[in-house]
Amino acid sequence: MFAILIRFSAVSDLATSLVNISRNWLLTIIGFIFFIGLFVTYSELKRDREIKKQIDAGDFSVVSGCIQNYRLDKVKRQTATFEVEGVEFSFNSYTKTPFFYEKELPGKVVKNGGCLKVSYLPTIKENKIIKIVKLTK
Repeated sequence: MFAILIRFSAVSDLATSLVNISRNWLLTIIGFIFFIGLFVTYSELKRDREIKKQIDAGDFSVVSGCIQNYRLDKVKRQTATFEVEGVEFSFNSYTKTPFFYEKELPGKVVKNGGCLKVSYLPTIKENKIIKIVKLTK
């Protein structure tokens, strides 16, 4: 989009007339937004690469047991919190992340009484779920 606005002045003239600012300001704002997006994308890729290195190195924890204290907070966009053997976990059923995403494990396995083997990365804020395997009782 940035390249189109620079190369084709008719397109940038149309855009500037719609938002009522000069062409230079429009290009500056779009360029700034582009670089912010580029920085955010780079930061996320770097974070994901570090997570993959940790997982590949086996630098994660595993806990097995049955779920206790399962609760769903609908106010916080369907955030579920539960414990397995005293270790607390939480995940959001709407947001796909590099970590566990509920739709990856169909069948409502994550519920009170369900027995799981959870692989996770302990972080400062929370335990990030890598993988969940359903166990038979």
